[in-house]
Amino acid sequence: MAFDPNRSPQAPPEITSIGVLAARVVWMLMGPLALLVLAYGIVRAGPGWRTAWDAAFLIVVALMIGARWVEQRSGTATTVTGEPASPVHFRRYVRVLLPVAAAGWIAANLLAWGGAG
Repeated sequence: MAFDPNRSPQAPPEITSIGVLAARVVWMLMGPLALLVLAYGIVRAGPGWRTAWDAAFLIVVALMIGARWVEQRSGTATTVTGEPASPVHFRRYVRVLLPVAAAGWIAANLLAWGGAG
């Protein structure tokens, strides 16, 4: 979205539910942090593509998508920059998250296999 100097700034919707706030914190902060910690755990655990670490990684990715969906359905969803979010933003989030998370998971498992030798 291009910058439009004639557009008046719009205040982001106010979050009035603790559940929606928690969902926002999950998809925006805690989820990505958890994925980094789990990727490190996958590398440290050693070879194996279907370990508890891998399952936890998949669960966190699913929780992140679910949390983003909960926020979107609340009517108070915003982007990272504070702009009101639309369903297009949600779809873009999923389209970016899934391949990036898959690449991170594959890289962590390959690093785990590389350290096994």
